[in-house]
Amino acid sequence: MAKAKYNTPEYRAAYAAIRAAQRRGDWLTCAQPVCLMRTRDIAPNDPTHVAHDDSGLAILGPAHARCNTSDGGKRRHLVDDGTRWVL
Repeated sequence: MAKAKYNTPEYRAAYAAIRAAQRRGDWLTCAQPVCLMRTRDIAPNDPTHVAHDDSGLAILGPAHARCNTSDGGKRRHLVDDGTRWVL
């Protein structure tokens, strides 16, 4: 089941707006505080995510998929409680 933050009207609207902009051929700007790509520009055919702030509640805007997943992984390791690998 998806996390609740992905099932809010705000998230769904942001996701729809990003997809509509990409379908129109618009270039977007990565909103992730630390962008890992050579440029913050997001081409219409680039994989794009909806970025959240560190609390996971406020939507920042579009982000490169790589920037967004890297940020989430880094935050996950900061709060690692060691229970992920229990077999």
